[in-house]
Amino acid sequence: MLAFQGERLLSKLRQLIMLLYVLSVLLISNTLISEHELIKGFYLVFPVAMLMALLSKTMKRKQIAAQISFAVLFIGGLFEPLEFDVIEETFILLPLCYIFLFPGSFWPLAGSVALLLSCYIDLPLERMGDFSWDAIKLCLITLFASVMSYFQQKLTLQAALYKRASLTDCLTDVSNRKAFFSDLRKIGLKRGYDYVSIQIGLNDLKNVNENFGHNNGDKLLKKFVSQLNMIIIDQGHLYRLTETEFIVLVSDTTNVVAKAQRLVRKITRLNNGMYRVSNTSLMLNFSLGVAVLSDAAYNTTLWGKNADIALCKARSTGCATAQWYDDSLLNETIRQNQIEIELEQAIAANQFVLVYQPKVSIKNDQIVGAEALIRWPHPQLGVISPREFIGIAEKTAQIIPIGRWVINEACKQAKLWYSQGHHICVAVNVSSVQFAHDDVYSYVREALERYHLPANLLQIEITETTLMKRPERVSDACKKLRELGVSIAIDDFGVAYSSLNYLKHLPVDVLKIDKTFIDDCVELLTDKMLVRTIIQMGRNLSKTVIAEGVETQAQLDVVKQEGCDEFQGYLFSKPISALQFTSLLPEPKREPQRQNARQTEIKTESESVIDAVTYPKEVYPDFVH
Repeated sequence: MLAFQGERLLSKLRQLIMLLYVLSVLLISNTLISEHELIKGFYLVFPVAMLMALLSKTMKRKQIAAQISFAVLFIGGLFEPLEFDVIEETFILLPLCYIFLFPGSFWPLAGSVALLLSCYIDLPLERMGDFSWDAIKLCLITLFASVMSYFQQKLTLQAALYKRASLTDCLTDVSNRKAFFSDLRKIGLKRGYDYVSIQIGLNDLKNVNENFGHNNGDKLLKKFVSQLNMIIIDQGHLYRLTETEFIVLVSDTTNVVAKAQRLVRKITRLNNGMYRVSNTSLMLNFSLGVAVLSDAAYNTTLWGKNADIALCKARSTGCATAQWYDDSLLNETIRQNQIEIELEQAIAANQFVLVYQPKVSIKNDQIVGAEALIRWPHPQLGVISPREFIGIAEKTAQIIPIGRWVINEACKQAKLWYSQGHHICVAVNVSSVQFAHDDVYSYVREALERYHLPANLLQIEITETTLMKRPERVSDACKKLRELGVSIAIDDFGVAYSSLNYLKHLPVDVLKIDKTFIDDCVELLTDKMLVRTIIQMGRNLSKTVIAEGVETQAQLDVVKQEGCDEFQGYLFSKPISALQFTSLLPEPKREPQRQNARQTEIKTESESVIDAVTYPKEVYPDFVH
């Protein structure tokens, strides 16, 4: 805002100087015309030429007009010199006019000298003293003003260069993030315009930098921006917001949406383009998120959020797609915002519950473990799928208190079963955010001590992605947990990195075959061979192998034939409440402790909620996240 006010102040100052210039020209012209008798009409050329010089947009025309005005004075002074006093009072303004026209040049000084020679050529000897003093004064003033204007021009030019550099991305030479927000503040001051923002998110530039080096990544980016500029030219303004995100602002007074649609189609043609970089070809793809300012009620902050949401939706849909922010996304955004707000109070309001999916031994069909899965039966929004709220919880760091609650509740339930004579190992999923920003080891140890739970009845499940994001931190925590006696499982094995290196170094006890392989292991030979390979590898490494998402007897027959140890899935049971899970367990061989008898008889409030809700397969898949 301060920069904009400064620009307005400079504009007003320039207008004031122009007004003084016009007044000076009029005063000089009045002197020329009123003090001459023979060639009054000839001097009318002077103000016309001076005004032409002021209004000329090119330097060449400005110089020609100034030369004409100077010639009028010089020639007129030769034919009919003015009185000394008249010249002394008025013509001091002439060099200042030339300084305004040509700041930092020698035009004003040359004009002063020529003016003295032409006007004082017939001056009587008795006036030479005054003439000398006036000549020196005029030349000194002109010289001083010229030198000052010269340095002022240099300073202004340098300031402009610094300003441009501060508003320009040094790599791609397009406007940067600072320039974007500066222009964004000015948008609200323009009446009659509507705007569309086209946010461009590069999807694989990071991989290029990692695999081919940042130097080649920079070259690729320059080539991409060069093509982008050729498309956008005169249609919008391009900014680089972050390392991998650009934004194009499109404006129009009538149909800005149609203009933006044409531009989006052109930009989309660049997707998956091949670029020649350092004697090799590199591909670059991106996603587009598009939002209209008027759809955000001309609120630029909301407009920016809309573009971000559209871009995220485009990326989740798949690469090389363009997503416009519309009513469906608006409703989704409203729901996500409400979920984000409600998450902070969900634990205190006792809205979360845990359900448990049995893990069954393939050899004897006995339940040997359980996977704890979080559920959120919201009183107003209804049943919220983990697909919705877990991602939001991870982005807002709410996953940390939620994750702690899950560990605590899982240990409490495992202890209850243990006190009843059931040795059920309960598995809990831990996300990468928890490993990155929480002390998982310390909290697990405290929970085990709090409930006096044997450590072998708790299992921590991590995904391959979690492991690869922070391998050293995750590995260190898992080693400490294993020293306590807690087992470690790799969830969704085979869908991400499947690096054998971490199986070598990480103390992993269990491999869980991802459901996507189990789904088609009966029909597709490839998936069956992958299932066989994972099972054989696990057995060779002395790991327990669990098949996830077993839904048919045919699938169970395949994993059983291949030698899998355990399975879980809808064939045996969907995720159920703790009370329902207990009913599936065989009678314990010993009497349960009396102090816990009451707990098994009374259904908790959370379990009542679970029993009251049906969980269709499409709403609650077999995973916690």
